[in-house]
Amino acid sequence: MSTRNAIAVTNQDNAALMRRPQSVATIAPLADIYETPDAYVLMLDMPGTRKDSIGITIDKSSLIIKGEVESHVKENSTLLFNEIPGAPFHRAFNLTDGIDRNNVDAHYDNGVLTVKLFKKDDVKPREIRIQ
Repeated sequence: MSTRNAIAVTNQDNAALMRRPQSVATIAPLADIYETPDAYVLMLDMPGTRKDSIGITIDKSSLIIKGEVESHVKENSTLLFNEIPGAPFHRAFNLTDGIDRNNVDAHYDNGVLTVKLFKKDDVKPREIRIQ
């Protein structure tokens, strides 16, 4: 069932990070990737992110997910401890030719973004009948 290296996790674009002001950190959301007979499914943990702040781009060789986690600090308050930063996030994945770029689903629910990348028919497993 598995097509080796169908989706590869890549590091963030270091050149883009170097152009950012030093005070702005970029978060790389944690991800799980699994395979079904019809698709590759990516699940990214993005608590605190509004659905409308998430951008997903797919091209010939990459899937790029960008957005921003908003700060939880309210006006007229003093931050005493901070482990949930408000910051932009970025995650990139390399894709092989076996993925149908015209058949991708994305859903965001309870802080988890699920992206389903469907396989092209010619790479899906199929049963061969013996005659």
